[in-house]
Amino acid sequence: MKFLILFFTLVVQNLFHWKRSSTQSRSFQRWYSLFSPRGWFSKLGRWGRYFLVVILPAALIGISFVLLEDKSWGLPAIALEILLLLYVLSHADFEQHFKQYMQDIESGDVQGAYRCAEQYLSVPEIELSDEVARMHDQVCHTLLYRWFEFFFLMVFWFLVLGVPGILLAWFSLQYSQLVHCDEKAWRPLHWLEWIPARLLGLTFALAGHYDRAIPVWRETLWKWQVPADDALYRVALASIVAEDHEGKPCAQITSIEDDSRRACDQITALQGLHRRSAIIWLVVIALITIVGGALY
Repeated sequence: MKFLILFFTLVVQNLFHWKRSSTQSRSFQRWYSLFSPRGWFSKLGRWGRYFLVVILPAALIGISFVLLEDKSWGLPAIALEILLLLYVLSHADFEQHFKQYMQDIESGDVQGAYRCAEQYLSVPEIELSDEVARMHDQVCHTLLYRWFEFFFLMVFWFLVLGVPGILLAWFSLQYSQLVHCDEKAWRPLHWLEWIPARLLGLTFALAGHYDRAIPVWRETLWKWQVPADDALYRVALASIVAEDHEGKPCAQITSIEDDSRRACDQITALQGLHRRSAIIWLVVIALITIVGGALY
């Protein structure tokens, strides 16, 4: 059933183009603002605040969904799950901003590309650099990490834990954006991302240059403190790398002004890697659903 709900949600999203330009949820911001000004809230400690703002509402709403599954053949619960997925996954689209960025880079408008990257593509964990080549590397980093956080991470926990899982991942992601958690080794989001990031990294290797990517994936597999964004980016670059006639890695961009075409090709290759990986996982989920249904 989860596969059918997910598949229907993706079809509806593509048909009606329900997409958001912001990655922050105003609903969660209002929820957080109910507690943040209170003096007692800061005294709860980081785990107490996380429990109150993230775990408690995820558990209560998740229980409500479970209770609804017994009502009217579960149709209300299915409809609400689809709406929830549509809302969450609508934050995962950044295509229009990346198209604008690529147009600016291709036309040589470095200032326009920087403005687009700063306004639409920056994330708290990544500081944009004044160096154009470094900025482009961070934009690619952002493209990869945002797609993982706002799509794959949500789908993974929905399939594993259902509504409580996707709510826990979504609330944790929104909470980390609001409080700007810099301690990646501590924050719960780091551990929520750990398994999905390694699985997606393996998928990148399967969907790209396997021989180059799999050694990089193995290097980060059991390194607990390596953040998901770094692990994924290393594997992704190895997955899309290809050598030119001089044997130089095409993914190694050193000067955007002199090599704007290759810079755009790199982003296109990353987007293609996303699509192939998503297709692989949809096929895997479908097979698990079919085999599971046949066994039970």
